[in-house]
Amino acid sequence: MSGKLLFVIQSGPESHYNVLWGLRMAKNTWTHPYGEKILDDVRVLLFGRGVGIINPKLAESPEFEESILELNEAGVEVAACVSIAEPLGLMEEAESLGIKLVHASQYVAEKVSEGYTVMNF
Repeated sequence: MSGKLLFVIQSGPESHYNVLWGLRMAKNTWTHPYGEKILDDVRVLLFGRGVGIINPKLAESPEFEESILELNEAGVEVAACVSIAEPLGLMEEAESLGIKLVHASQYVAEKVSEGYTVMNF
């Protein structure tokens, strides 16, 4: 095994399918439903408009929430930029979904220095 992936979800609720497929791909690369496990780790970072998907007032909120909870259950860390979540008033929502609040620039720099490949959705 080798390789680490960091999925950065920058698309927001207006790009519903892009977000859902990005989250699904993150889960599938970790749970490997189509083949053997070949990755050491998979992480997800919600950044920019992507942080907005945790807003419980969205019509798509149940789908986004289900995808995030499935990632948590599979053992994939989901993080969100605290500098975006706080002004949007989404800190409690993030924590209730098990989302780790991070400073995105530091988080990405750490993951890249640890050998993660970044994929953007």
